Amino acid sequence: MTVTGADRPDYRFDKDGDWIAREFFSESDLKMPPEEWAARHAHLLACFSLHLYRYKDATLGAWVRRLGEIFTTEGEIERCRHRFLTEEELASVRQQQAEDF
Repeated sequence: MTVTGADRPDYRFDKDGDWIAREFFSESDLKMPPEEWAARHAHLLACFSLHLYRYKDATLGAWVRRLGEIFTTEGEIERCRHRFLTEEELASVRQQQAEDF
């Protein structure tokens, strides 16, 4: 089971979730499915916690929560990569991962 911010008794992530997400994700980012965004960008992040915030914009909140599910579900990022990336893009991600860490 994935624990979301709403499941936490000390839920404090209730301010400015919409603003923070819109600062982090561009409009073009938000037009692609969260699965594709994760496939293309997950390797660039060290951590992710925006899914723990509350969102006034229900569509934005659902998009961010789905992204959080992808990040916290074992093997899901890899499944997304195989679904959305070409072999060349996948090789580039692998190379960036090897170089960055």
